[in-house]
Amino acid sequence: MSSPSSSLHSSASIYNRYALHFYDLVVLVFSNTFAWRCPTKSVLLPFFVQHLQGVHTHLDIGVGSGYYPAHSTTHFIKNGTKLTLMDMNLSTLHVSLARIRAAGLKGKVELIAHDVFIPAPEGIRNAPFEAVSLFYLLHCLPGKISDKTSRICTQLIPLMQPDGTLYGATILGKGVQHNWIGRLLMRLWNSKGVFDNYEDDLEGLAAALKEHFEEVKVVVEGKVALFVAKRPLKHSVSL
Repeated sequence: MSSPSSSLHSSASIYNRYALHFYDLVVLVFSNTFAWRCPTKSVLLPFFVQHLQGVHTHLDIGVGSGYYPAHSTTHFIKNGTKLTLMDMNLSTLHVSLARIRAAGLKGKVELIAHDVFIPAPEGIRNAPFEAVSLFYLLHCLPGKISDKTSRICTQLIPLMQPDGTLYGATILGKGVQHNWIGRLLMRLWNSKGVFDNYEDDLEGLAAALKEHFEEVKVVVEGKVALFVAKRPLKHSVSL
């Protein structure tokens, strides 16, 4: 496993082992249902699983509690998928790995402690991925949605196969009408630096993805943008 960044951004450092015990209840149950109006079990998990079909190499970035891969182990086992988890936070990586193991995935799972804004370690570039997932990562990263999406694409495309798929979900701050719970959580998490998404909109996300991929589809479910980008463009390389 590679070494983590020397310092964690607020969005990553909040997830210590204690906080991760409450992650599913606070984020995946309460917030997704009542604030973001994008239920985990009926929308986000099926969306995660949908793009695992036939995938043999998968990279999940910003792993949280490991909920999505842990609830997809039958698909990984069926495909003989090599799963790689990437996050800046060692706690999230180890908690996620333990959860995935408990769910029945016994094959090799690689852990990469890494900042997605900088080039990945050389070793990971030698085994390009068929699918890369970014669930609830973009809205936690600093910067304009178009800029941070483009920066991530630039770093990830060298890790992807020519026909690879990048997909994920992010909470929008602009162009959607948040209810009072959503507005409260937006103020809370943005003030603490956990979110940076007041200006994140659908158009900026879609435009950035289209600069780097041949086929892009972005839809809104509640206050969440679900995106799929396929076939990286050749001009997109890491800096």
